[in-house]
Amino acid sequence: MKFSPLLIYFSFILVLVGCTSKNIYRTSPVKFESLESWQAYYMKTIQQVRTIQSEARISIESSRLATNITIGLIYTAPDTLFLKAEGPFGLDLGEIFIGKDRFILHNQFNNQFFTGSLDDEYYNTFLETDFSFEELKYGLIGRAPQSEKAVLVNPEQGIFERIVDDKKYRYTVDIKNGNLKSFEIEESSSIIFQQEYLNYTKVSGVQFPRFVKILLPQKKEMVAIYHKNIKINQPVDKSSYSIEVGPKTRQLIIN
Repeated sequence: MKFSPLLIYFSFILVLVGCTSKNIYRTSPVKFESLESWQAYYMKTIQQVRTIQSEARISIESSRLATNITIGLIYTAPDTLFLKAEGPFGLDLGEIFIGKDRFILHNQFNNQFFTGSLDDEYYNTFLETDFSFEELKYGLIGRAPQSEKAVLVNPEQGIFERIVDDKKYRYTVDIKNGNLKSFEIEESSSIIFQQEYLNYTKVSGVQFPRFVKILLPQKKEMVAIYHKNIKINQPVDKSSYSIEVGPKTRQLIIN
């Protein structure tokens, strides 16, 4: 998996072309009316969110790593997520750009970069864990994937389910307010992936979980995300999530 520095440089430019400043998005109130209509309510709530900005505290626990990171987060709909970590005295430590199909890591501290496809299971992992960037993106914006075709199977507990490629997707909903409480993927009667959504708060008319936990129970790995200073649907300037790679930045090749 090798790319020429010139090709990579232009790929950064292409990723960022078309990323313009976002206007304030005026949200219309979305009311939770019944559990049976939850999917429509949830999809409308998702569609309300055009931008998210926050400071996020990320805690990572795995057999190989246990650490905490504070990052700046920018999300622009429908599929762009940018993370930037800073150290003491404002020192830039690293940036991650996660788009629709590709991701880019830029380690400013070591003057390195690395890029790959979101479909690549080997390269597409977050630090020393088995979490993919796609899974991380959903967790960071407080959202569960593929909820629109789930079926209500337990009204008393607010549980929806959907079968995807021999895996069971399970959504547990607060029956009083429609907030998503958890999302699980079950395979061969075992939970292989789980997200929990906690501490909901209303920001710009949108319910948003300030605290999200992502777990791989069988591998005993966890990423916990706590948001503060959240802004939703506020203008975002493209320069705030542009990645600039200089000619002396070294491309990291992983074999």
